[in-house]
Amino acid sequence: MTYQDAQAKLLAYVRDRIHNGEFTERGLARLIGISQPHVHNVLKGVRNLSGEIFDSMLEHFQLSLLDLAAAEELEASLWKRRTSERAVEAPVLASPVGPGWGWQAGLDRRRHFPLPFPALAVPPELVMARLVADPAMRTRLASVDIALLDVSERATSEIAPEGLYVVSVGGEGLLRYIRPGAQHHYLATDSNLDRPIEWERLNLSAAELSSAVKARVRWVGRERDRNLPLAQRGRFLEEPISR
Repeated sequence: MTYQDAQAKLLAYVRDRIHNGEFTERGLARLIGISQPHVHNVLKGVRNLSGEIFDSMLEHFQLSLLDLAAAEELEASLWKRRTSERAVEAPVLASPVGPGWGWQAGLDRRRHFPLPFPALAVPPELVMARLVADPAMRTRLASVDIALLDVSERATSEIAPEGLYVVSVGGEGLLRYIRPGAQHHYLATDSNLDRPIEWERLNLSAAELSSAVKARVRWVGRERDRNLPLAQRGRFLEEPISR
């Protein structure tokens, strides 16, 4: 409800009280300390309702701004606030993800980070992971240090070309794109995405590949922004998750 909405509702309330014979324009003018012609012009919309007169009317009729809003409006506003900013926090992996770190699925029970979308509870397939800087992924991961990972079987088995995945290779858990080939799958990075000849070939069977893909990255952001509004904490890499 805007200030103009509040003014319109207050004036409608006052007009109704006058039409019902509960008091007159002259009496109202005397009570709030202004002239009767001024009250008349305000009620007719000829003169603007100043903030001082607005407050005087509220005080005289023992009203607050909340009294000017319908119960349905208040309930809708409260529901919107609760669902849009509900701060449910996801667990964080004990070990970071990136060069020099092997994939570890264990959780740090002392650390949590707010989900980047409204939710009543944390879906069991979602975890947060701290990111180690990776020179090969500077384009997409510049300035971010935390990611929301989807570790569900569907996310790790249904490989999508637009997806960014955590892949366990050479003893490290790395964020990479996965590209299919005639006989093999390949790992691509930001630095060589447009040069297939430089992609890293994976000599893995379908079952081994499924085991090597540990998670799909859904969102990336910065730990220091945890208390900012949802839209300012980071960015989704695909469509936002709806729960």
